[in-house]
Amino acid sequence: MLALLDQVKEPLVATDEEAVIAKEAAEKLRSVALAGVDVRLRAAERADIVVPLPARAVEMIVEVLIAMAERKPVSVIPHTAELTTNQAADFLNVSRPYLVGLLEKEQIPYRKVGTHRRILVSDLQAFKEKSNKTRREAIASMVAEAQALKLP
Repeated sequence: MLALLDQVKEPLVATDEEAVIAKEAAEKLRSVALAGVDVRLRAAERADIVVPLPARAVEMIVEVLIAMAERKPVSVIPHTAELTTNQAADFLNVSRPYLVGLLEKEQIPYRKVGTHRRILVSDLQAFKEKSNKTRREAIASMVAEAQALKLP
């Protein structure tokens, strides 16, 4: 397993100039990404360099470009990366004690390295998706009940 600190640089925050370039690039690539088309990029200064990109990579690149255009910090984290409890809590936007409670209730898998817990990014993502699905279902149920009771 890879520790996150060993493989991730500081988040990228675009400069004003980079944000302008990223916005233009995202606008041009968005339709290609939505169409699910593979592309071939040619380096502007070196016409002999052509790089093939699969459609899924184009989708990810567009997401990064949109974030850069909005000057949001961007990081790429491998799903095999392991996070500390502090990093995992930040990822889920919860407190560390709340996260530790989830771990102890076995709602999120983890492993121990000495006395420290390590959580896979993929397990955090799965928990987040499950939690979001449960939340959406609860809201839909509440809306249906409110409509059945003809509440304003």
